[in-house]
Amino acid sequence: MKIKWTIITLLSLTATVVASYWGVDAFNDNKTYQRNMQSAREAVAAHEWSDAAIYYTAARKVRVSIENRTALEQLHYLRHADKEIKENNWPSALNLYSRVLETNDGVELLNKAAKSGETYVRALKSTDENSDKVSELNNTIAKKTSELAQVRSAASNSVKAAQDSANDAISVANSNAAKAASSQSEKSDTKTSKVDDKNKDDKHESSKKSEGD
Repeated sequence: MKIKWTIITLLSLTATVVASYWGVDAFNDNKTYQRNMQSAREAVAAHEWSDAAIYYTAARKVRVSIENRTALEQLHYLRHADKEIKENNWPSALNLYSRVLETNDGVELLNKAAKSGETYVRALKSTDENSDKVSELNNTIAKKTSELAQVRSAASNSVKAAQDSANDAISVANSNAAKAASSQSEKSDTKTSKVDDKNKDDKHESSKKSEGD
């Protein structure tokens, strides 16, 4: 009888020790789980996706929950979205944010991060498109300015050519007029000289006749 009670007492003590150990272990596991989950949420709030994934993974090793299961899937998309943004690949980044929001039982903090990311990427995309339009407009203006400069240059050359041609014509006309005047003057001088010579001859003849008489 005494042995029986001894055995029962030992079993009770063992059960108590095991229960105490299990309780302490469970308490520590729960504490570790809560600490990792809190750290993961803080990392999400800071948009530190890699750190958040590490903490969610550590929490999942202690206990699997809907949050740490879906969070890891959403974080995968968010990390890749950041890479696409760095490459200025707006459509791909928006597609990844859509996957985050489409994840079943998605974590609210991560859903908010995805919505904020969508707004940010759309703004970048719009800015990029407007920049392209401004650049295209500037190129068009530069082209039109160049064409206008060429037209003005051609017109200026035409006017100069016309002026040069007119000046050449005037110069030729003046030269011809000068030549004509010079020729006329020479003819007049020749005629006058002949008349003078004839008058001298007439006077000489007249003088001879007078002497004969």
